[in-house]
Amino acid sequence: MRVDLNYFKTDAHIFRHDPGFYLSASVMEPQNVTVPHSHEFTECIFITGGEGKHQCSRQPERSIKRGDILVIPPGGIHCYTCVSDDLFLINLLFDTTQLPPVLLELYTHPGYKQLFLKDLSHYENEDFPFFHPEEVVFDELEYFARQLVRFSLAPGKHCRKLGMFMVLLSLLSEAWEMDTFPPVQTVLDIPKLTAFLQNNFQRQIYLEELSHLAAMSSATLMRHFCASLGMTPMAYLRSLRLKHAAELLLNSTLSIKEVSDNSGFLTEAYFFRTFKQHYGVTPSEFRSRQQ
Repeated sequence: MRVDLNYFKTDAHIFRHDPGFYLSASVMEPQNVTVPHSHEFTECIFITGGEGKHQCSRQPERSIKRGDILVIPPGGIHCYTCVSDDLFLINLLFDTTQLPPVLLELYTHPGYKQLFLKDLSHYENEDFPFFHPEEVVFDELEYFARQLVRFSLAPGKHCRKLGMFMVLLSLLSEAWEMDTFPPVQTVLDIPKLTAFLQNNFQRQIYLEELSHLAAMSSATLMRHFCASLGMTPMAYLRSLRLKHAAELLLNSTLSIKEVSDNSGFLTEAYFFRTFKQHYGVTPSEFRSRQQ
């Protein structure tokens, strides 16, 4: 098995494809065994498949598997000591001291402070941050991480990259806090939430709005909603929009774009793609076949 001999990774090397912008994400499929090494930037690691062993500084090595998240602070020494052939991961690499000051709100978040603002000296006698959120939470984190990877392949589009980065950091902070300090048992009012979605699906609705309505974090809302209905709130919202769109296609003469707009879809292209994935035919084909 190949061993990575890159002992120290510098900002200049890692961010050379987009100079001056200290944010990047990459996929390692597979991840190889490495020697102990450090780097100038923060590294957040999402284990997306397989299993192996990872070691931080002089701490004992620990097993890793899909769903684990590790945060390596600048200057932190770590390595992969044993890996399976299918150990896959996503690396989120960034230097917040070199990025625009868009993180001010997160500076007050307990999870963000514990994950990303602790100096290396705090880890002399303890492991670097390591946690394993619930699967539905990790799936959402992985989605945004992969989107960031997709846009990291080329320079530019900094606003889009920073937007996804902020969402990802916010979700990470919440996930760490929930994993470290499990919240008191809360009860989600499913009828209240589904009624709200049924009455408002034609406009744009975001997870943060639903979290505020449910008086719980996004991660907690996702967990309770999935446990009750077997799908995420946004998937439920999408199903309402698709059902309404199908009814309009059958019972009105509205154009495809008008059906899309009246059903709450942000763009006609997204409506077309989602409708075909759900019903197996395009909106036009659905209308003509039913007629």
